[in-house]
Amino acid sequence: MAAALPLDPGTSIGGHYIIDVLINRGGFGAVYRGIDTSEGNRPCAIKETYDVTPSARRQALMEAAVLFTIKSRHLPQVYDAFEANGRFYLVMQLIEGETLLQLVKRRGRPCGEQEVLNWLLPVMAVLQELHSRNPAVMHRDIKPGNIILTPDQTAVLVDFGLTKLYDPDSDTHTMIRAVSEGFSPIEQYIGKTCPQSDIYSLAATMYFLLTLRPPPTSLSRSVHDELVAPRLLNLAISLNTERVLLKALSMDVDQRYRSMDEFAQALQNPVFTAYADPTIAHSSLWPANTHTQVQAQPSHIGGQSMPRPIPAPVPASRPSNPPVYPMLPANPQAVPQPRVTVQSLQPLPSPFSQGCLWGLLQGVLSALIVLVLKKETYFYVAIVEGFLFYLFAGFFTTRKGGSSARGALAGFWAGIASTIVFWVVVAVGLVLLVTQRIQADTVAARQNGVFLNMTRELNRALQVVESAFPNHVATQPSGTGLTIFLVSGLLCAIGFGLLGGMLGKSRYRARMQRRGYP
Repeated sequence: MAAALPLDPGTSIGGHYIIDVLINRGGFGAVYRGIDTSEGNRPCAIKETYDVTPSARRQALMEAAVLFTIKSRHLPQVYDAFEANGRFYLVMQLIEGETLLQLVKRRGRPCGEQEVLNWLLPVMAVLQELHSRNPAVMHRDIKPGNIILTPDQTAVLVDFGLTKLYDPDSDTHTMIRAVSEGFSPIEQYIGKTCPQSDIYSLAATMYFLLTLRPPPTSLSRSVHDELVAPRLLNLAISLNTERVLLKALSMDVDQRYRSMDEFAQALQNPVFTAYADPTIAHSSLWPANTHTQVQAQPSHIGGQSMPRPIPAPVPASRPSNPPVYPMLPANPQAVPQPRVTVQSLQPLPSPFSQGCLWGLLQGVLSALIVLVLKKETYFYVAIVEGFLFYLFAGFFTTRKGGSSARGALAGFWAGIASTIVFWVVVAVGLVLLVTQRIQADTVAARQNGVFLNMTRELNRALQVVESAFPNHVATQPSGTGLTIFLVSGLLCAIGFGLLGGMLGKSRYRARMQRRGYP
């Protein structure tokens, strides 16, 4: 089918809506800024869906029905829904602001924990109300790009195009459209979503906002879990928030929080636990016990009151061989079996360890160059080689994430380590050379029947060895000259480490962009 062309500015649709400018466009539709002439030229957002098949029409009407029946400043208001020119249109409130994804890219640094909670706790209250309906209503596409922050710091959840009523006995067939890598749980890949799926997506959104790194895709986590604890990426995150996020990001549905209410309460009310919540317990999907009943006493999230859902009783025993997720291979007959293990969390490379490693290598190599080649030209080669190793220290410290300043710190430690190691190795090498010279002279003297004066022979050996090296090594600076020499070398190490850190950070960002992340 040929790609649908976007509407031109000034186009009139639905009798009294005027298209202004295109806001966003995808393979299944577009969103425009528009004007409602029947309401005093009120600004509005016009969502256009190219697919008008019965299933697509039902999905669009589902989105309109959800937004029609719940009034909240954290959801866009729907004004109208109609079909025209072979396309389906929803006319909604125009939300001014920027998405959380745009905000993070503009800032270039993690968001504060408290501001993230201030934004998302009210959104949790709205989702709790949707999940408490019978049947429960799930958003299924929560991610930073679908939450708009208005100028007054109000978070608005948009794009209910994948909204689904919860039916534990049915599957979702629009699998490809229903997955956002890094933010969709494993059960969403096979269409068995439940309210806990929204909990996973919202936790992944918080993880991204607090660390600037999206979680690994749940499909890859089901085989080998490489989820990094958020405090390893941002020490400003509290221990309680880290514990809550790891629980909400559990691969097993039953290991997550039972409701959005419980998730929000855990974020607001730190509790002591004598164990760490697992981030992955099983790759198999247990049937989610999410049939809800309404309880009389209300719960409170973000200042709103609503009934609290009570999960149905969990069976006393589970089957010994629960179903596992298919890994979606090209050959359906060859479905890999995920490993059932708890993977250790991998921290980012340490500036200290990387700096000491590359400093050690640089110091040894530079000393060997000076000791073996014994020419002034190679002394400068050793200096250039040192700069290169400081660059490597910064690069390998940030190539998996982190700020460029971590590269400068790695360069600092590399400079200190290389200086110490260089002079230790040079000193040992000089002692060996002097010893060899004395031994050679002693053997020659014995053959000639001459008795050597060891003090005079030692001085002679030192002079011979010293003359073989460039003045930069043989003659040591003293006092102020030595201090200037060492400080200059350390500043060069920090500078080249910072340059390497910038290169490593650039490589990491490029790799993330190739994977579809900012």
